[in-house]
Order: sequence, then structure tokens, then C-alpha cells
Amino acid sequence: MGNNYIKTRQGTFPVTVFEKDMYDVNLPKYLENDIKALLKGIKENSTLLDCLMDEVYGSINGAYWDGQISEEHADHLREKYLLLSCKESDDKDVI
Repeated sequence: MGNNYIKTRQGTFPVTVFEKDMYDVNLPKYLENDIKALLKGIKENSTLLDCLMDEVYGSINGAYWDGQISEEHADHLREKYLLLSCKESDDKDVI
């Protein structure tokens, strides 16, 4: 994997997860705190990483449904911090 990834109990994260981007500013405080806790958990390969990821997932959804972040913003945060792909499939054969 090299130095570009961090292997954890919950998956392999790109080191870019620690780099701030335009979607990491002006977040609700609760979401910001949950992301900080998750990043600490990733660094330490915490046994609670699954719980920390669940907290971030819930906070992203809460911020979206409360109108504090856009759908695009929420999708980006899910992809970056939770390793979830939010892009729609182009496969027309899938039912």
C-alpha cells in the first residue's frame, strides 16, 4: 500500500483524509467534533473506529436534513471520511 494509505480495522484510508478541503469549513460544531474524533481514531487504529464512523455518518445526515449542508457536501464528506461511494451507478441493467 505504501505511504499513501493508512490500514485500520475498518478499512484502508487514503492519507488525504487528514487534508482539509473546501468541504471541511463552516461545518456544524457537532459534525466538526465527530470528524476530529474519527481522525484521531484512524491515527490510533482505535478499536472503536466503527462507532466513530457511525457518529460521523449520523452527524452528516443530521446536518443535511437540518439544511446546514447541501447534498453534494454530504456526499463528499461520506466519501472522504466513511469510504462510501455516493455516485449513482451508470449500469442500466441493475434492477
